[in-house]
Parts: sequence; C-alpha cells; structure tokens
Amino acid sequence: MTPPIPTHEYEQRLKNIRLTMAKRGLDALLVFSMKRSQVAYVSGYRPNYYSNCGLVMVPLERDPILWIRFGFDLPRARELCWFEDILTSPSYDLGAVVTDAASAVRSLGAKHPRIGIVSADAAIDEMGVSMYESFRAALPEADFELASDIFNDLRLIKSPAELEKLRAAAQLADSVAESLGKAIRPGQKECVACAFAEQTARQQGADCSLWISSDLSRMALPARDFEFRSGSFVICEFTVGLDGYWAQICRSYSLGKPSTEQQEVFTVCRNAYAAIVSAAKPGVSVGTLAETGYNTLAAGGCAESIPYGYGHGVGLENTEQYFIDPRSKALLSSNMTLISHPAIFVAGRGAAWVGGPFVVGENGNIPLDKPQTEIYEV
Repeated sequence: MTPPIPTHEYEQRLKNIRLTMAKRGLDALLVFSMKRSQVAYVSGYRPNYYSNCGLVMVPLERDPILWIRFGFDLPRARELCWFEDILTSPSYDLGAVVTDAASAVRSLGAKHPRIGIVSADAAIDEMGVSMYESFRAALPEADFELASDIFNDLRLIKSPAELEKLRAAAQLADSVAESLGKAIRPGQKECVACAFAEQTARQQGADCSLWISSDLSRMALPARDFEFRSGSFVICEFTVGLDGYWAQICRSYSLGKPSTEQQEVFTVCRNAYAAIVSAAKPGVSVGTLAETGYNTLAAGGCAESIPYGYGHGVGLENTEQYFIDPRSKALLSSNMTLISHPAIFVAGRGAAWVGGPFVVGENGNIPLDKPQTEIYEV
C-alpha cells in the first residue's frame, strides 16, 4: 500500500476548485458520483456497493459537506474523507439527499444562487435526468450549469503523491502479467488462467480485470472457457486499481516460438507504442500522438488493423482525459499521465497488443510499468 494522499493536497485541490468557481461566478458546486471519482477527488471518499453514491457540496467559502446514501458506510467514510462534515441520508431514497443538499445551498444566503453540477468525466455522466430535475425542483430560485470540466481539467496534472500511486498500480499490473505467463499452457482455459493471474492483484487488496484472446480469430474480451493450444498467440489487457488509482498494460505471449509473420506484427505494434510515447511532449497536441501511431503502423502495413484505439488518460479512473484521437487539439502538459496501447489484428499475419502508462515530462517521458520489448514465449 502507498501512503494516502496528504490532507494538504486535498486542501490545495479545494483552493484550485474555488479559484475557478470564483472566475465563473458560482456560489457552490454539487459534486455527485456512484462508481466514478468526482467525489473521491475532492473528499477522498469513494462510494462502494452497487447502489451507493456520494454527494459533496463545495461552497465558495464555507467548508464542504459530504452526504452518503448508506449509513452503514459511515465509519469508512470518516476514515477516508479529509473533512469532518459527513451526513447520511435518512432514507435510501435519493430524494432525501436532494432535499438536504437544497437546504444547505439555501443556508449560503444567496437569493439566486449559481450552482455548478459536477457529475461527468471522460466516460460517463452519473447524474441521471431525474436527479438533476429534482435539484431544479428543490431549488427553483437557483441557476444551474454543467461544471464537470472544472474537475476534469484539474485532474489532468498529477502530483508526486498521485504519481507514486500510479507507479505502484502499474508495477502490480506487471506482476499480474507475469502470473498469467506462468498459467498459460496447452489445454488450460482462459478463465482459469486469468483467475490465477488476478489473485496476484487481489491479494494486495487491488481491483483487477483482464481482457484476453487466445485465438487470433477472436478479439480480446473478458475470459471465457476457450482453451490454449500449442502454437497459440495470446494477447491480454490488464487493468489494475490500487489505492484508488489505476493502471493498464497490454502484453503479448506465444505458446512456443512465434512465426516470422507474427514477430513482424509484434514489432510494428511495439514500435507504434514507443513512437506514441516518444512524441508526447509538453505543448504537443493529443491528436499528434494518434497521427504518430498511425504513421508507424502504416509504415509496417498495419494502419487499418487497429480496433481499440491508441490510448487514453489514466489516474483516478482507468479512462480519463484525453483519448488519443487524431481529432483532439488538446495540448499536453508536464505530469499528465497517459496510456499508449495500440493493438493490431491482421488477418493471415497475426496480432499484437503492447501498452502501458507513462508520465509526460519536460526532459523525456517516464514509463510507469516495465514496457514489453519482446514477445513473451511460454
């Protein structure tokens, strides 16, 4: 386990959030999440259980307030949350949380408060229409606006403490990949091998999931009961969450010596991964990374064979801003963290998947995992 994010870092996050709130004339933010990390970013509390949720009111001046849906999770909330004002809902009905939060907003004293809603990230918006409309009905005097961009933009730049957690998650993912290599053998089922590998992460208290393909006629998906065969080529994506931060790596294995064609495809994939990492410099657009990956694949005759994209941001979630997309004009900055993970499926030639997280730096980029350079023969 890595050290927790220190209180002074949460205090600095709150200051940064309020600076943007003041510029936009917002009196308060309502921050909502179920499985994603908006609430965790500002409070340290991450809702668990499939139907749990958290709501934080961030006023421009007063202390924040956290509401949680389930009272039985209050001890854990007190352990994780860095500020003291934590309330539980009197009912499992989310309407009770909305009513309490509306009263808290009114207590701020603004006649026509401007409220920012923070509930979305790069993957999903977790506040449903019904909950949003409930807030509008409970606070008819308020003006609401979408404000998730405030959190999403601040989360782009990682602190030293965050980088330490991301590095630990990536190193654990390396260990899971090593365990999978030991479990792959002819006649073994994908699901059994992946369950064995996942234990490496779960024994450290981590979350873990694997996507795998043991037959190049199939895309990589969650493990099923397909069996490995002699001569098979296996590709796998490992996603590990440790202490609230995530890493994802992609690896390629061969049961026996790979064919010449398969080795060529792997080399193209590995080179595309490395080219994307090398191109990621402060001030460079995210779209340039995608173009670099495409050009490298095109030089190897594989440009039209990439099904999963080139990569994405990573941090409190496995998928964060920005997606490595040729249309993206967003500019990189130091201490952003990205995953480069080109995957190639070329009919009649082979497949490969190589990838891992790295930190954008002024003096060169730093991989957080141990990048794969050769096919793992098992």
